[in-house]
Amino acid sequence: MISGTKTEKSDNTHRPLGAFCIIVSFAALWIARDYDTGTVISMGPGFFPKAISIGLVVLGALILFIAGRDLGPTEDDDRAQPTIGARLRIIGCITASIVAFGAALGPLGLPIATFVMVSIASLGHSGSKFPTVLVTAVVLALFATVLFAWLLGLQIPVLPQVFQ
Repeated sequence: MISGTKTEKSDNTHRPLGAFCIIVSFAALWIARDYDTGTVISMGPGFFPKAISIGLVVLGALILFIAGRDLGPTEDDDRAQPTIGARLRIIGCITASIVAFGAALGPLGLPIATFVMVSIASLGHSGSKFPTVLVTAVVLALFATVLFAWLLGLQIPVLPQVFQ
């Protein structure tokens, strides 16, 4: 398809993701097939896995339906492919952030552990800016604390062990 003088290329990266979502959701539905679903008021052990699986089927179908139409036209020179070193840095930072969260949750509490996790994960992106990372980490730490500790009432330490 020609638009002006630039040639639009089709983006096929959505196909494996959409198919993966649908395949995983059907596998989860098959695994949970014998679980009692119950009702919305009296949920059984199969309600949540089946509801999430159905949502994942819908998400996979949407990904296949949208088919990269939300992306603008691209050229080969617009975006360079990440190098092996950049990919390893991303994987390492994300893995380190998860490990740090798990290690920090007990002694430091949910807000600080979340802040640390976001800060370490941000190191994986070469274009991270300190003010943006700081605001994101604070907002996510507050959101996680309000949602998980207060609204859902999960038994997650909020304060560091020193203050308990």
